[in-house]
Amino acid sequence: MEFKKLHPRIQDYIKNKGWKDLTEIQKRAFDPIFHGKNCVIEAPTSGGKTEAVLFPLLTRISSSSKSGFKILYIAPLKALLNDLSLRVLPYAQMCYLEAFKWHGDVSQSDKLQQMTFPADILLTTPESIEAILLRRANWQEVFKSLETIVIDEAHYFALTERGIHLSSLLERLETALPLPVQRIAITATIGNPQGLLKWLVGNRMHEGEYLCVKSGIEKERDFKVQFFKDEGADLQSTLYNLLIRKKSIVFERSRSSSEETATRINELNLNSRFPVKVKTHHSSVSKHLREEAENSIKNATEMSLNAIISTSTLELGIDIGELDQVIQIGSLTSAGSFLQRVGRTGRRTGRPQFFRGLCSDPEELLLLVGCVSLGLKRQSENINISTSAFHILAHQIICFCLQERGATPEQIWPVLSKAFCFSSITRAQFDKLVDAMISTNYLRSEAFGVLLIGIEAEQKFLKANWKRLFAIFDSGPMYNVVDGKKVIGTLDASFAMTQTLPFVFVLGGQEWNAIKLDHDAQQVLVKKNVTGLPPKWRSWGNFDVPYELAIEIGNILIGKESINFLDPYGFSVLDSQRNRFYLTEWKEGYWTVDGSEDGSTITIWTFAGDKINRCISMFLAYHINADQEYNYQRIYIKFQEVSYSIKSIMELLEQLKLTSSEQISILLESQIEVKWFSKFSECLPDNLAKKTILEKSIDLSGTIREAQNIIIVTV
Repeated sequence: MEFKKLHPRIQDYIKNKGWKDLTEIQKRAFDPIFHGKNCVIEAPTSGGKTEAVLFPLLTRISSSSKSGFKILYIAPLKALLNDLSLRVLPYAQMCYLEAFKWHGDVSQSDKLQQMTFPADILLTTPESIEAILLRRANWQEVFKSLETIVIDEAHYFALTERGIHLSSLLERLETALPLPVQRIAITATIGNPQGLLKWLVGNRMHEGEYLCVKSGIEKERDFKVQFFKDEGADLQSTLYNLLIRKKSIVFERSRSSSEETATRINELNLNSRFPVKVKTHHSSVSKHLREEAENSIKNATEMSLNAIISTSTLELGIDIGELDQVIQIGSLTSAGSFLQRVGRTGRRTGRPQFFRGLCSDPEELLLLVGCVSLGLKRQSENINISTSAFHILAHQIICFCLQERGATPEQIWPVLSKAFCFSSITRAQFDKLVDAMISTNYLRSEAFGVLLIGIEAEQKFLKANWKRLFAIFDSGPMYNVVDGKKVIGTLDASFAMTQTLPFVFVLGGQEWNAIKLDHDAQQVLVKKNVTGLPPKWRSWGNFDVPYELAIEIGNILIGKESINFLDPYGFSVLDSQRNRFYLTEWKEGYWTVDGSEDGSTITIWTFAGDKINRCISMFLAYHINADQEYNYQRIYIKFQEVSYSIKSIMELLEQLKLTSSEQISILLESQIEVKWFSKFSECLPDNLAKKTILEKSIDLSGTIREAQNIIIVTV
């Protein structure tokens, strides 16, 4: 039935390709999309999601005589746009339509032509949309016929600050258009689709629909996790043998480990009859080399690559051909990431999905086993979607004022407040932010309350062709560590950005005192540490283990059954972890409280994930004076002078059950030290900065949910 509704040229294309039928998601999605409903589309990788969205849209707009962009198709990466354009442009031409790809590598002359003679479909990124709104005076004219906005890899956007930016951008765009615009989100995996739907449509009353189709064909799976004593010769030899005469992606944990693995493979090639051709792919590799690697592995020639050693940069839906296998070195902290990665294999008929996990650390083994176990159940984690991103609101106020060449708060607030990412922000808080930005010269107020850009915003964001304004994240992935005039190494920006001076860290086997942080130059000035104090590290968000994965690991540890995908050595390591963990007496639905005999330490076993345990730890820290550590499994409390009984700790946990979210927020904000966490965080007054830091660091709603439903017992 749906087949006959398609544009005749698309019907001819399907017949010529020999497709027996549309996929299930393509059938289910046709009517809702064709008739303009907001939708979240979820289907497995290679399930035909792109065509499920494009075919009804192309069929609909092919009958339109209006000029201007009618479909805005947004993707997170240039490489993904390049890949999408290889399909979208031919589909559009079939229906006598035009599509145009717009990103930073496209010539200005081609972009200028689009602003005069726009195509029917625009493929682009959020940053490019921002540039269009701020720099193209006739943007309202070229978007006046816009009917639909499609967001590809929507789960990735919703997880990150780029998604906050995007949702507010869409409000600025749509408010200038004559008619409401249909919004469609495409995802391969999402734990809380209704949350994604809210993020998509904002605070409108528009109806939205969630369309989900699981894989119709149960793919054969060849999954195995192997454990090694160390990351030495055995692991490297196993990896090398897996790569011979295969087409693979190897996912590593960091840029440096990607390069080290590639180096070892090249060393092993010296004595091999079948050398493995590899290249690396991560954020520090130039665009040219990344694209060269992507193109090479797609080809089926003797000179093409056997493997790409990548960080998460190849996790998204770039089609790099028919992969034989995905290999993970070390741990993962997301079942969603596992599903994204393994979904790239087994696309050919009769070929299984093939995954190998190789690790040498018992803690990493637990995380990897948990991810694979959830993945086998096709479960993804819930996404914690921001609703009070004050730093992005500050960014958007600046952009709105530039876009309109001056605007009043009464003009700005009704537009930006529609975005879901600002839905917990009140008008009073918005006004307080505006006042703070005026007082710090990020804005200046002129006659009739019109806001213009202040000198601070000009100096920090509008130099170098406004590059720092368009990108929510700073571009440099690393901070140089400098001792005097000597560069001694680098630190991840994710670590350096979240530190407060003074702090101590280890680099090259030496302890260093950080004496100055220069975020603009991306440098950490240091001197050698002579105090002998151990370094203290605390992760704030980038590698937090989510609740769903933590619970799965807890259940694996209390279980006794064999893990079919785990090799015998790995299972023996898991078994030893089970034996140690057995004494905690934890089980799902319970928190167990355990104390040492002398009363000096207490451990609360929750398996609730990092963000919930961080919240519990901060709540306890408000009431008791003690050293605390936490991870995704437990909170560990060590008393220095005064010992607290297990009973008193349990009473505090019971008190947590009865405390409102507003009260908890007030308690926790009082403990937060304001620090630099974004290039726009300096626009915020301290109280709003604390609220933003807190939202990024904890899962308050999850903590309250768990506390109210959990049973607390002693061991």
